Amino acid sequence: MAFRNVLTGLRASVLRPRFHAPAREMSIFQGFKDKVSEKLEERKNEKQTQAYMDQVKYLATTPTYTLQDHYDQMKKQAADGGVSGWKSMVPGVSSMPQIQQMKNFLTIMEAFEPNVRNDPKLINGKVKRIVSEKCGQPVEEINNMMRSYEQLDALRSWLRKRVERNLPLPSTLEDTTEMIREDPTGFPTRGMRPKAARGSMPRRR
Repeated sequence: MAFRNVLTGLRASVLRPRFHAPAREMSIFQGFKDKVSEKLEERKNEKQTQAYMDQVKYLATTPTYTLQDHYDQMKKQAADGGVSGWKSMVPGVSSMPQIQQMKNFLTIMEAFEPNVRNDPKLINGKVKRIVSEKCGQPVEEINNMMRSYEQLDALRSWLRKRVERNLPLPSTLEDTTEMIREDPTGFPTRGMRPKAARGSMPRRR
């Protein structure tokens, strides 16, 4: 009996550390994993903020913004966002809605003739139908792409006015939204096509 008690105590003293060690190791590993994830998320946010600030600075200083400029900007965003390059091979990235739409927009802009990209005023219903047949995208999606271009061009005009008035520029999307809301001069929406209502027939323009 005494021997059995000693054996039981020995077994407990030997096995107990082995039982608790994995839990401690898992805790350390989880803590390390959380720190790495936090750092990666922080770095991602910093890169996104810097990219937004760079775009704001570019728009605030460029006198014109053509569809060619929009194409060049979107190609850069595509490379950074995973539409092209090694990031596009990461499982699930290419099927993300925003990535897919960016691909569609790039395909559409590539289908326009260079002279049209440099002078978007040349774009009419006939040009859109030709581009639609050429790239395989519906006219409605071409209008969506044009809307994204017009929105950035309007943002460029608004930013340049702020520079002229010696007002601060936004550094984040949230800043932009708040500054536009508080700006007494308003946001230039003239010439911007309205977003088609869901379920309505797309208008040809």
